[in-house]
Amino acid sequence: MGEAVNDLRTLRYVAEIARRLAKMLSRTRYQMLVYFLEMTAVEADNLAAEQDSDGHEASKPPRD
Repeated sequence: MGEAVNDLRTLRYVAEIARRLAKMLSRTRYQMLVYFLEMTAVEADNLAAEQDSDGHEASKPPRD
């Protein structure tokens, strides 16, 4: 379970850093890089949310 928590933290960290870089570069001419960083952040957040919800569902007993 510890590795899963670290994976979630890593994904959220990647999302945070990508958003910060995108914000810093948004005032420059590197708009495609900004777009890529924003999409990377969105994907990292989505993966973290998906893994987080999978972990919670696995610990719940199945419904009858």
